[in-house]
Amino acid sequence: MTLSGLNIPPMFNNTNKFDGTNWSTWSNNILSIVSLKGITGYLDGTITKSTITTSMPTTETLWNSSNPSGDEWDARNAWTKILITFNTQNPVGLDININSTVAEAWKTYKDSYETTSDMARQNIEQELCNLTFSDGDDFQNYITIMRNKLSQARALGVDITNKNFKTILLNSLPSSWDPVVTLLENFLQKCSMG
Repeated sequence: MTLSGLNIPPMFNNTNKFDGTNWSTWSNNILSIVSLKGITGYLDGTITKSTITTSMPTTETLWNSSNPSGDEWDARNAWTKILITFNTQNPVGLDININSTVAEAWKTYKDSYETTSDMARQNIEQELCNLTFSDGDDFQNYITIMRNKLSQARALGVDITNKNFKTILLNSLPSSWDPVVTLLENFLQKCSMG
């Protein structure tokens, strides 16, 4: 029996590889790939290696089979581990357990970086909401700062819609801008009506 479907896992460019700071985006990309391939069970540990030794099946099981042969499980586990470790800039430096099953390696990623990413999302969203414009500041520069913070927040997985961003921006303006804010809000409301 040959093990088909063992093409090379997708390799991200260096800017998209996991570097310890981009958990949300990177893990979503990994989860999309394993879901498409039908091998989420290797990542989460629900597809385990059979301890029963039987004669080699004459037909290969599907990748998402919950009962692969030992050889199939080894190959698919290795493929999935290559996917996550080769798409990490420095797995050893990031203290990822690479000398185990892919499920155990994935657990070290999640244990180390999932909570950190949640805190990073909360912090960047709070930073964005805490920005304030002061009379006399350069408004163009302020808008650039706000947009950069929005991009950082979205890159970390914070769901800030354009409408929410407009509200954050308008609320960050000083009271001396109230007449302008009122005009903008009225204009935006009329635009949204059609």
